[in-house]
Amino acid sequence: MSDWRCNKFDYALEVAKGNIPGSTSVNKFGRNIEVDQNITADIWDGGYTVASGGVSLIWVAPTAARIHAIVSTSDEDSETGGAVAQGDGARTIQIYGLTGWDTAEVSETITMDGTTAVNTSNSYVIIHRMKVLTKGGHATGANVGVITATAASDATITAQINVSEGQTQMAIYGVPSTQTAYMYNWWAEANRATASGVVDVDVCVNPEPDAELLNFLTKHTAGLNTSGTSAIQHKYDMPNKFVGPTLIKMQTTSATNNMDVSAGFDLLVVDN
Repeated sequence: MSDWRCNKFDYALEVAKGNIPGSTSVNKFGRNIEVDQNITADIWDGGYTVASGGVSLIWVAPTAARIHAIVSTSDEDSETGGAVAQGDGARTIQIYGLTGWDTAEVSETITMDGTTAVNTSNSYVIIHRMKVLTKGGHATGANVGVITATAASDATITAQINVSEGQTQMAIYGVPSTQTAYMYNWWAEANRATASGVVDVDVCVNPEPDAELLNFLTKHTAGLNTSGTSAIQHKYDMPNKFVGPTLIKMQTTSATNNMDVSAGFDLLVVDN
């Protein structure tokens, strides 16, 4: 049997199993269900056209570590005995993020109370994943309503689970200063065919989120043909290195209205 240290596929499996101390595999994937013509939007659950119910085309991080209010648009997402005791939707959810740009990822469990907000125990500079842990028996999915994490004071939505999805679909990830991320590949798909047009997809990085949150560097751009469902995957022969603190996200611009775009990336995150 070959030594796993000489085979990158075996090594990746060992990291995913948790057998390599100080190393973690991260798979981030996102979807923007509606991107209109000549609009630039981030690929996350709240990034679609505001007129269609989206939150914001561009994802916005909290300006400082903030308590977040977790709430649903449906009282069926409840476990606490409020308006609906043990509803048919999400009952508890897990959230993952950074409490500072110099601290490792933490997580906590939130007990849902439907349309009544429940505050996080931790303050976060980024929440980059939420998922439903326990749920009722709703026929169409894990959560009945849209579940959001809204930053106190800023009043901006940091993460969102759309109806029935069960977890966030956000191609956004924060790396603290205590770690370095190595991007092995990224991918993108145009999910809706149109007569003609092109969708551009960018890999964007902010190398100093501890200092400012607005300006990103474009690390890669690719185009998708929208005349049919199309996809692209880019694999690096040598992984792209991003030293923390850094924010990584994927962004899209469409040449036609009503485009549906998915994208994601795979990281090996290593303690410094």
